[in-house]
Amino acid sequence: MKRLVSLDVALAAVLTVTALVEAALGLTGPAAGAAVLLTVPVATSSVALRTARPVTASGLVVGACLAQSLLGSDLPGGLSEALVLVLVVFSVGSAASWRTAGAGLGVTLAGMAGVIALSEDPRPGNFVYLATVIGAAWAAGFAVRQTRERARLVTEQRLAAERTRLAGELHDVVAHHVTAIVVQAGAERRDLPQDSSTAEALAGIEQQGRETLTQLRALLGVLHTEPPGLAPQPGLRDLPDLVEHAAATGLTVTLRVEGVPREVGDAAGLTVYRVVQEALTNVRKHSAGAAATVSLRWQPDALEVDVHDPGPGRRTPWFAPSGLGLRGLSERLQAVGGAVVARRDGEGFRVTASVPAEGAP
Repeated sequence: MKRLVSLDVALAAVLTVTALVEAALGLTGPAAGAAVLLTVPVATSSVALRTARPVTASGLVVGACLAQSLLGSDLPGGLSEALVLVLVVFSVGSAASWRTAGAGLGVTLAGMAGVIALSEDPRPGNFVYLATVIGAAWAAGFAVRQTRERARLVTEQRLAAERTRLAGELHDVVAHHVTAIVVQAGAERRDLPQDSSTAEALAGIEQQGRETLTQLRALLGVLHTEPPGLAPQPGLRDLPDLVEHAAATGLTVTLRVEGVPREVGDAAGLTVYRVVQEALTNVRKHSAGAAATVSLRWQPDALEVDVHDPGPGRRTPWFAPSGLGLRGLSERLQAVGGAVVARRDGEGFRVTASVPAEGAP
């Protein structure tokens, strides 16, 4: 856009110089007087506005031409001024909305018809010629706009089709492996005593796997054109279930709520849920203590969530930290106007996030 405007300004400067030369020397008619010469730059400078404000540009051209006719001269800028009229009308057809483009065309035709009517020898053929030139320039601009619009729609359709294809492939790959994990965990659990710690751990794996499949289908379903029956995204109301599931996998989790709870937006509720989910996952991976405290603090203008792992930490080669989870949380928080801080706290770790209480639209 800036480049086009710069080109328009340069073109306007060139056309202004050539039109003034034509008017001063009388190359296309009698030499124009000083009063008429003042209106020539008004007409030609409109080219500088044709991309950003095409209707305003057409108004300047028409106004300058009417003023010239009243002063006794008809297009003193000659071919340069006529070219300005064509360029501006083309821009009205290509850059404005349908309603504005139609109004701009009507005003231009009426104004230039007035220019012919004020001339010394107005003829019917002159009106027909003017209407033909202006109509052709406008139609060419409108055709360009329609072509651009069709190209944009085709691109959007291709992107939507590609998104749907990728969603299907991602679902097939991830769902296949997660389903295998759930089936294997369930089969192993049935062969063990129900009260054994291993059976409880496998039950947690099975439950987490089923939840992952449900959320995966809900998330990928929005990429399809027909997403009926999708499960709702989790939010604050689902935190007790998340804590319970975490406890089923061997974590000792305490959930605390401070202040008076109130409604937040769906996006904010989902963000808080993901913060707790990611933090508890990291506790499960990297903490030897296998315990955590989840605190929700309702502030006057924000909801603060704090997940504290007292530690001590451990390092396991199969759970090497990548930092991608926390980076994703930071992007989520920024999207809803919040922030997250992850830091070491003694032998353990603490994740603190703040979300505006009004939530996100």
